Amino acid sequence: MDKVKKLLDKYLQRIKGKTREVRDDGNALIFLVFLFLAACFWVLNALRKDNYTTEVNFPVKYTNVGSNEIVKGSLKRDLTLKIRGGGFKILPYHLRQRFSAEAIDISRLRRVNIDGVKGAYINSGEYYSLIEGKLAVGLELVDISPDTLFIPLIEKKSKKVPVKVDANVSFEQQCQLSGDIKVEPDSVLISGSDEILQEVSFVSTKSMFFEKLSDTIVRNIALEKNESFDIAVKRVVVTVPVEPFTEANVLVPVRAINLPDSLVLKSFPPEVVISYHIGLSRPLFSIDDFKANVDFSNIDLNKLPSRLKVKVNTSPDDINNMAYQPVFVEYLLERKDN
Repeated sequence: MDKVKKLLDKYLQRIKGKTREVRDDGNALIFLVFLFLAACFWVLNALRKDNYTTEVNFPVKYTNVGSNEIVKGSLKRDLTLKIRGGGFKILPYHLRQRFSAEAIDISRLRRVNIDGVKGAYINSGEYYSLIEGKLAVGLELVDISPDTLFIPLIEKKSKKVPVKVDANVSFEQQCQLSGDIKVEPDSVLISGSDEILQEVSFVSTKSMFFEKLSDTIVRNIALEKNESFDIAVKRVVVTVPVEPFTEANVLVPVRAINLPDSLVLKSFPPEVVISYHIGLSRPLFSIDDFKANVDFSNIDLNKLPSRLKVKVNTSPDDINNMAYQPVFVEYLLERKDN
């Protein structure tokens, strides 16, 4: 059977190599037609033989795993079948999948302990008749490998992890988030092997894309699946709070920090204008929510710069689009009166 497949590949490669010649030479087209017909007749003649032996995969999956245990590795495995028969009978097994996964009930299997590893044990020969019955008429089952299967079973662990929202959001003009994006529940229980769970710090929602939002939206979103562990909750409720905003301003005095007590700073202008966006439902921030400072810790008083840079070191955590002017101020340093 492998010889047939190699021959087909050989002819296909030769046909591909002649494609460019066909465009310019009509004789090449005639050659390819006869080459193709000859290959078809040869393959048909070869497939009539009844003594081909080949290997195909037979998938199995495990069911009824105990509530406190999990299969280490994939629940789906493959057995390798060696089958014998005519070429026309065998060929479909190479062209497309002929077998559906056979379910094996783990709860009915013998339990063993191999070198300290607990698991279930199955002899492939016990399924010989079942597998043979799934073969097409005229095919013989020669061998099954591996002849035995050991399915390692480990204790299932659980832990709670936070849910991370994966969202890309854009807004209509004059609209913005009016708070944090919320998810309910904000954490979920996951179960799996202890080794896997130690590496998991969160689970994520499926990616979401919301464009030109002008109002709060609430959506039921599925969590990303992971084959390595189970998630108790499949979906969560995500709330994206949105509201119109206005631009507000506040005048904040410029203060000096890390300046010797004997000196006083006078800046020009004496204040900076801080602008920010705030939702219409929220109260405006006050002057006490901000601090605009000139830090003298890195300024040489013997080589003073012509201007001083102002930094807003304190501001509300939930402020949006904050900016301030001016960034640099003119200044005088005066000594304090005794």
